[in-house]
Amino acid sequence: MRLRLEAAGTLDITHALSVLSLHSLPAQENINSGRAEVHRVLRIEDHLIDTRLTLDASGISVDHDAPMELLPQLQTVIIHWFGLEQDASGAYQALSEMQGFKSLAVAFPHLRLISYPDLFEALATTVIGQQVSLAAARTLAGRYVDHLGDAHPSGLRAFPTAEATASLNPAEIQAIVRCPLSRAATLHTVASWYLDDGQELGQRPDEFLGQLLSLRGVGPWTRDYMALRGLRDPKIFLDSDLVVRRALKDLGIAPGAGAFLPVGTGYLATLLLWAHDSVNRGK
Repeated sequence: MRLRLEAAGTLDITHALSVLSLHSLPAQENINSGRAEVHRVLRIEDHLIDTRLTLDASGISVDHDAPMELLPQLQTVIIHWFGLEQDASGAYQALSEMQGFKSLAVAFPHLRLISYPDLFEALATTVIGQQVSLAAARTLAGRYVDHLGDAHPSGLRAFPTAEATASLNPAEIQAIVRCPLSRAATLHTVASWYLDDGQELGQRPDEFLGQLLSLRGVGPWTRDYMALRGLRDPKIFLDSDLVVRRALKDLGIAPGAGAFLPVGTGYLATLLLWAHDSVNRGK
């Protein structure tokens, strides 16, 4: 079956695919940039749904095998993942009036926040990526998905569940992911917390983030990154991120600029700085 999802404003296909590619795991999804296609197995309730997404400037066409009763949830997942309902016009207007951000707003006019299709995936991926490079995080997450992700007849694997993660002890997780034992312990802790409390708190972001920060091994960067890319909080300016700091320095913007950003523009300021750094480092 085919599902059509329209985007608010223009969907920047190149940007969306580049973000997905930065975090993509071979066992989990196939990305064909030339055809603007993403093949991914999504978990909806207890079902593994085979999805093939084709992106264009006005939205996403989704070929899928979801049963009819799961279509509303599948639609919600993809809209959240790609931020299709995001209207960034106000944030762009506000940032275009700020010194240092005006040129970025002109250079990257259609950015939108690309999230994750599942809250636990956002959480686990964020924890795995703590204090390591993006390349290292992909390697660690790749092992995690290879070993714990449910296999699908398509050849892809679904992202591991919190249940599968919490069922292992930290030493077993370390043996799979081959990360420091402290990181494996944090992943086990957050998976267990997610099952007990976090999943229910997903609709109450302040409580979710407050409890998350109280967990052993979780710091401000993890909380803020989760708020930004997991919960889509528009107020978050990720100035604790090394790439953001590097871009601020390159542009001559004071490190404390986040305190002066208009309300609700933090997410876009972060995206613009990430985009600038990506282009700048690629020269």
